[in-house]
Amino acid sequence: MLSALPYLAAVSTTALILITLTWCTYRPQHAGGGEGALTVWQLIEEAEAERRQRERTGRHRLREPAPPSPEPGPSIEVQRRIHQLLQGL
Repeated sequence: MLSALPYLAAVSTTALILITLTWCTYRPQHAGGGEGALTVWQLIEEAEAERRQRERTGRHRLREPAPPSPEPGPSIEVQRRIHQLLQGL
C-alpha cells in the first residue's frame, strides 16, 4: 500500500492540474470587440472632433434664433367690420 502512494500522488497531482487548466477555459477579453467596436484611437479622434466643433466660431454662431411663427389673426371680414366701426366713432 505504501508503495502505491507515490503513484497515487502523481496521478492526483496530474488530475488536479488538468482540472485547473480546463475548468475556466473561457476568459473574457477587453480587446478585440465584435463588429463595430471602436479602438482607443478612434474614440480619441471622435472626442477631439467634438471639441473642435464646440470651439468653432463664425457668423453662424452670431445669428439670432428665428422668431416664432406669427399667430393667425382675425379673418379679413372681421378686420373690415372693426375698421368700419372705428370709422363711425
